Amino acid sequence: MSEQTKIYQAERENPFVSFVSSYFLLLFTAALAVFFGLRNPQFLKVRNLLNILSSACIMGIAGIGITCINAANEMDFAAGTEVAAGACVMAWLLSQHWCRNYFLAFAITIAVLICFGLLNAFINIRIGVPAFIATLGTSYVVKGFLKALVSGQGIFNNKMWPPYFTFLGQGYLFGIIPMPAVVLVIIAVVMLIYTERTRSGRYIYAVGINPAACKYLGISADKQRVKGFVICSVLCGIGGIVNGSMLNGGMATMGDSTFMLGLTALMWGVMFMRKGVFNVPGTLIGTLFIAIINNGMTMLGATGYAKDFVQGGMLLVAVCIVSVMKLRSSGFLRRKKEKKQ
Repeated sequence: MSEQTKIYQAERENPFVSFVSSYFLLLFTAALAVFFGLRNPQFLKVRNLLNILSSACIMGIAGIGITCINAANEMDFAAGTEVAAGACVMAWLLSQHWCRNYFLAFAITIAVLICFGLLNAFINIRIGVPAFIATLGTSYVVKGFLKALVSGQGIFNNKMWPPYFTFLGQGYLFGIIPMPAVVLVIIAVVMLIYTERTRSGRYIYAVGINPAACKYLGISADKQRVKGFVICSVLCGIGGIVNGSMLNGGMATMGDSTFMLGLTALMWGVMFMRKGVFNVPGTLIGTLFIAIINNGMTMLGATGYAKDFVQGGMLLVAVCIVSVMKLRSSGFLRRKKEKKQ
């Protein structure tokens, strides 16, 4: 009997252990919120909680895209640049006299992001360049293009922009719920249904888990990876559009920290519900976890370098936990222990 089978049997025999094991990240996030609330009562105020949700939106939207490409067993290091591309291209288009229509500009921006995803897929799959090198290279090329597009300094507060531009990032639904949170919920629901309830979405996971078996079943691993790159690019770009709306402009550097934050949320999310598997609900909980820590540390007066230290530590801890989970699942640790005995 394998080590993983023993773990599953133990969890089935003890429902409490199973529940805590599956929902530990959610329970820990709630406990962390209570901790910050006790240290500063303003933390649990409705207004601050809505601010936390709003600040988590860009990371959450991009994180869902990063989840899809990682589920296909690839990596997109251009995610941060894709966020900046969404903001910069949208802002530039709306600044042109021939493109005053918000929805036309949005459609063109999405088309540009699709091309960005296809370019990453082409270099990785057709040319054979490893994904991390291909996406890292394209990220620098596209960032240079974006700097030229916005004249280096960025585009801000243009009077020609329609009211839709700022409403998406600064408006409120029913005067209470921030619109970025509404966008995140809509994207999360759509992607959750797609990845969990549709055959096309499940194929992405299948290719990431066992590409050899997919080949015998007639599932093209290359097509699923292309989908992963495109979905990641489009969702990161939408996150950039929302971010540009929140900041009332676009800069080529505005997505620099998004990739690391999204990757951290992704790694923590592996410990939620479907343990050891990249999944949308887990990424959302991981995003909320990171947003609570950032907000809580700010309210407690933490310095900037302390935040960097904590964020880097969280990523390292999450990666270590995921590595141990994979080694434990494969039986490597058990075999190593038996070999020592």
